[in-house]
This record gives sequence, C-alpha cells and structure tokens, in this order.
Amino acid sequence: MLLGRYDESDTSKGKSLPPEWTEEFVKVLTETYLDQSEKDNRFFDVYGQIFDKEFVVVISYIHHSDQLAAPISIFISHDTSQDMKSKDLSKALKELVDLSGHILDDIFANEDWSDFCPNWTENKFREHTFHYKITRENVSLSLQAEEILKGEDF
Repeated sequence: MLLGRYDESDTSKGKSLPPEWTEEFVKVLTETYLDQSEKDNRFFDVYGQIFDKEFVVVISYIHHSDQLAAPISIFISHDTSQDMKSKDLSKALKELVDLSGHILDDIFANEDWSDFCPNWTENKFREHTFHYKITRENVSLSLQAEEILKGEDF
C-alpha cells in the first residue's frame, strides 16, 4: 500500500512512528472532538510511517459499528532528509498535530461536508510545508488486506 507521495512510500519500506506517539495523538483527537465523535458514532485511528524522503501520518475517522461505512481519512506528508535531526522531526510532528486540528475543524464546521480531495495538496503551515489529501479510504482495511496478501503467492 502506498501511503505517501513517493513510490518509495510503500508500507513495506517504511519505519512506523513510535506507538506512544500515535496513541497520544489518538487520545488528543478523541478528547478534542469527543462531542462530535459521540454524535457521529465514530472514532479516530492514526497510522504513521517514516520513509527516506518523507514521513506520513494518516488520520482516519471511522464508524464504530459499521466498519464498511466510508471513513474520512486525512493523509498528511512532510519531506524528510538525511540531515533532518530528531528535534526537527519532533517539531514537524507537533505542527502536523496542529494542522490536522485545523483540517478537522473545517470538516466538522459543516454538517454536510464532502470536500474530499484525493490529490495531494501543498500547504505551508507555520515553518513547514506539508502535503495532504482527504479520501474515503479505509486505511485499516487496506493494511489488513496487505498483510493477508503478503502470505499469499500471487
């Protein structure tokens, strides 16, 4: 599965972001948007990977009882480089959290929101340049299918 903007961003080639970070991000999203998620009967799921050229975080807003109901998935990408220090990565990830809040605020501000953007869009946010797209892809199901197919000989 290709998460990012580059061909190298195949999930099999990346390194997962620390689970502590993704769990904390889910906690922040859940607390911030508790009323909305209870009203929608949905929850947040976050995936994150670091590749040679970029890191990618995917935020999925998934229905609790109907896993086949189309989610809202926000893919956010930021370029990396060999000389990117861990403090630079940490700062970019903090800004990614803030950017995602702005995107989610826009989505939740309009009850009939349906402005999906399946193509990567550049967004300069504070000191960083991010790229994002918003889809209906169920990333959790796609990752599960990828795991199943790894064991098959196609």
